[in-house]
Amino acid sequence: MKKETSQLLKEVGLNTLLSIAIFAVVLLFLFLIGQEENIKNIAIASGLIGSAYVLIIRNPNNYFGFVLGIISSILLGIQFYQVQSPDLPFLYFFVFIPCQFITLYTWIHGNRNKENAAPFNPSFLSLVPFLLVTGLFFVLFFADLLIVRLVFHDTQTLAIQVMSALVVASSILANFLIIKKKTDTWYYWVIFSISGVILNILYQDYVTLTLFVVYTVINFNACLVWIKKTPKENYGWLKGKN
Repeated sequence: MKKETSQLLKEVGLNTLLSIAIFAVVLLFLFLIGQEENIKNIAIASGLIGSAYVLIIRNPNNYFGFVLGIISSILLGIQFYQVQSPDLPFLYFFVFIPCQFITLYTWIHGNRNKENAAPFNPSFLSLVPFLLVTGLFFVLFFADLLIVRLVFHDTQTLAIQVMSALVVASSILANFLIIKKKTDTWYYWVIFSISGVILNILYQDYVTLTLFVVYTVINFNACLVWIKKTPKENYGWLKGKN
């Protein structure tokens, strides 16, 4: 086994242990506040594996994290199907999981650069793509809101529909942007996490709320790590580059 591969696998192990430790604290907290009867095994499993996935890919070269990411997405798709979410199961199985397979393939081959090829480092979008992606975010947000209201005839409150649409729009873009290691992806993961926190406050689902608080902290940390690891010449729109 190559030294680099061995180091990446070591990171997988350490970050998985860290995720287990985090979720041990989460479970203890949920028991202390009397929520043990509301704990769903699939939610804890998807959360633990998903957190390990994000902790691992804080290293923009560790493609092994996407194996856990795919497993977590499968569990989340099942979880959302069980709660009869109108749109999220479809997105997980037909958008997010395929994106993660593509990302795994792209990162593996991107990390095996040919001689004289540019390193496959994180980078910000350049200015024009940044503006287009921002516009697409709003298009996806309003499209999901309209589909849920007009096609699925969802009877939940407007606030819940708005937060759900933010979760959908941000997660779609995040899954596509990470394929090419765009640091902007983490802005959308943070939006996803914060929207999820508010959504579960509205649902009064305090178990899932606790999980999303954990996701918010981990995603924000990953965002800061990626910004730090992005070479200055790859700052794109932050430098006003087209």
